[in-house]
Amino acid sequence: MKFSSRIIIFTISCVVIAVLLVLLGGALTFRQLAFNQQQHQLRSVVEVLDNQLSVQPDTPEFAQWLPNWLRAHNIQVLEVANRGGVIYTFRELSYTGSSQNLVAYRYHLQAHPEFYVKIWVERPFKRLTYEPEAMLGIGGGLLIVALGLIVVFRWLKQMMHGAELLQTRGNQIIAGRLRDMREGNPKEWPNAASKALELLIDELIEARQERSRFDCIIRNNAFVDELTQLSNRTHFLNQLEAEISDADAHTGAVLLIYLRGMDDVNYQYARSEGDAILQQSAEVLKQYTRRNIEVNLARYSGDSFALLMPLSTLDEAEDTAAGVLKLLERINLPEVAEADDFFYIGIAGYQYGDDAQLVIEQAEDALRIAQIQRHNGWYVIPRELNSSQTGKGSVRWRTLLQHVLVNNSLHYYQQDVFDEHGRVCYKEMLARITDYQGEVINAGVFLPWAEKSGLLVDFDRHALAFAMKQVKYSRQSISVNLNIATVLKQSVMRELLQWVFSVPYKECQKLVLEFHETQLSQLNDTEMMRLKALNKKGIKLAVERAGQRVVSTQYISELKLEYLKLHPSLVRDIQLRQVNQLAVSSMLASCAGRVKVVALGVERNEEWRVLQRLGVHYAQGFLFSKPEPF
Repeated sequence: MKFSSRIIIFTISCVVIAVLLVLLGGALTFRQLAFNQQQHQLRSVVEVLDNQLSVQPDTPEFAQWLPNWLRAHNIQVLEVANRGGVIYTFRELSYTGSSQNLVAYRYHLQAHPEFYVKIWVERPFKRLTYEPEAMLGIGGGLLIVALGLIVVFRWLKQMMHGAELLQTRGNQIIAGRLRDMREGNPKEWPNAASKALELLIDELIEARQERSRFDCIIRNNAFVDELTQLSNRTHFLNQLEAEISDADAHTGAVLLIYLRGMDDVNYQYARSEGDAILQQSAEVLKQYTRRNIEVNLARYSGDSFALLMPLSTLDEAEDTAAGVLKLLERINLPEVAEADDFFYIGIAGYQYGDDAQLVIEQAEDALRIAQIQRHNGWYVIPRELNSSQTGKGSVRWRTLLQHVLVNNSLHYYQQDVFDEHGRVCYKEMLARITDYQGEVINAGVFLPWAEKSGLLVDFDRHALAFAMKQVKYSRQSISVNLNIATVLKQSVMRELLQWVFSVPYKECQKLVLEFHETQLSQLNDTEMMRLKALNKKGIKLAVERAGQRVVSTQYISELKLEYLKLHPSLVRDIQLRQVNQLAVSSMLASCAGRVKVVALGVERNEEWRVLQRLGVHYAQGFLFSKPEPF
């Protein structure tokens, strides 16, 4: 019930009760006054009788004058008696009413204590009639009260409408629609509270933006090169170690790109000229790698860059080196620089379980060999990588993936996410396929090829349909990792909404959609609204790979997220890396009180203890559980 309705009902109740009490009190008072008046008249009759007995004590003469006097006082029965009995009785013979309706009074005579008088009379209101003129005053008073109530209620309704608007706005803010409720309705009341709320919302939004900017500054200082705005050496090594320790990654390649003539440029010209070349080179590399968000680009040292290519073969790395070299050679170099002896690339492959430092050393060895050629080029350290799942070729991958979809041979595993007390919070759904040789391939391997083959939407829809079926039978929530472009498709949104309206609300709350942080941070306002619509229907949202790239965390303020999963590169050996601890602390501050932060890839007790000390209360990794089939 609305607040205005409650206060109006309360006011009406109070006024009606007060009017009833006044009427009841008046009626009772009037009744008592009538009885008092009647008793007063009867006492006068008793006094006359008492006086008469004093004048004629032996033979009182009542019969001559008393009957008419008693009739004048509407006395129906009168008895005068003493111990010896009744000495006088009067009864009005013309009375036709019932004797049960008469009121009896008994009085002792003051001058003659041995005598007493009993009198029966009609009730005071027996002959009372309610004439319209007599009720006019009461009716007028009630009418004035009713009109006053109507006027007061209209005024209260108008004033309370503003309070209701303010309450509605407060409920919307609590529900997470902070930006939508930034400006209130001019009719809100009290006006001071409305204005104060607007000021507080503006300050809160600004504080969140500052928090997001501050978080970016912290992580920029920790992981980003100031000149080129690329990842720095520390961040690159974190990413490399995380990829090598990821069983899903299998194989990959590292490319070190060295600008050999930078020393001559810096010596001959101002340092700004060398910085311009570095910035142009960084832009070229960004442009080349922008199509693949899995590729990590970094400034490795003062005059060198590094490329990390997960799920790649050495042949693919050489193709990338050739393409990058063509773009770099288009950069206009100063006269002192030798354009044909300026850009060199060293390539080294890696596979699961390798030592990251050894891979870097191999790439540096390849870079030195490339420089010996004295002409722009690259060199790759020959190596046989033990993986049959990487580099099958786009045609073979497309054939395999189409075969999986046609035969519905996509199967799923689950891995639990635990809190600090060892309780399961939710389960993440992990996709797997089997190739022609019977080898199980993880999602991290085949999904990039599915995207290249144009089949990613089909795989995402299959995973989403499977998750929607499983939440019906699961006690815990189930999360499914999806490409955000798939979910934002009109057909997929329609299917999700149809499912939401066809199942209980509690079942909707068990479905968690996970999105890549890089994809989520690039959404526009319209796309954000679509995700908010899903969230309002009960579907939970989560972010994965948070911290892999240095992006704005403003999306945390925009969306009502349930979980934020840290990238394994921030978690691995965090007890040894102060920079990672600083980055995690900054992200935790951005999520404080709004999002549950999950550490992904926890494998050692030392890592978990440090994460708990920093404020991370949820974890997922081999330390707690391994993926199991559904």
